[in-house]
Amino acid sequence: MFCENCGTKLADSARFCPECGAAQGQATPPPTISKQSRRHQAPPDTAPLEGLVGFSPKINDPAFAAYKRKSVTWSFLFSSILAVIAIVAFPIYGKQSGELDWPQSLYYGMGIGGMFVTIALLQTIKRGLDQTWDGVVEYKDSYREIDRSDSNHTSTTPVYVITVRKATGGLKKHKWRGITGPYSYYNVGDPVRHHKGFEYYEKYDKSRDSQILCAACLTMNDIHLQNCKRCKCPLLKG
Repeated sequence: MFCENCGTKLADSARFCPECGAAQGQATPPPTISKQSRRHQAPPDTAPLEGLVGFSPKINDPAFAAYKRKSVTWSFLFSSILAVIAIVAFPIYGKQSGELDWPQSLYYGMGIGGMFVTIALLQTIKRGLDQTWDGVVEYKDSYREIDRSDSNHTSTTPVYVITVRKATGGLKKHKWRGITGPYSYYNVGDPVRHHKGFEYYEKYDKSRDSQILCAACLTMNDIHLQNCKRCKCPLLKG
């Protein structure tokens, strides 16, 4: 064998090196960590994060602009498909049922189809006129209302409501039926920022959260992720 300190060749039974005097076969064992110490050590994926307080400049990332463009494209594509279906379906229905004569059936189809395209256009204009503004979550509530689709009026649907007061004055109310939406993500008193073109509020203080809401697609993500697991847009932190 060889000396663990200087590399001199030694007999297998040697306990000390004749050259440097270093003891052999007594390498220091790796330090052990007690169970109590391990309990106090945060695992890598739950270590404290920085950049969770304050509004993030990442909203200016090109990925958000690209997401807006794709949303507009898909909106017009979807409305166009519905318009074509309406234009084709009404004449067919009128001919088979005898309730609508030609060309009135075509006019009805064109009217319904035009309505779908108009809705997509108005939504696009609304996004373009939208502005970024700050506010505070002022009110949260949930209740149950009678399900209108139930003819017996015996079933109810949960309704979740959030009201945000703008810093410039005025209130913005949001309501979700049957789904919690971002309702559970926000707390009364949270300072928030609405970003232009998105149905979203960014929290000023995310330091106590285990999840973060994507500004683009409203998907909940683990707070340790840097990009949304669904749309890949940057998460607004840091």
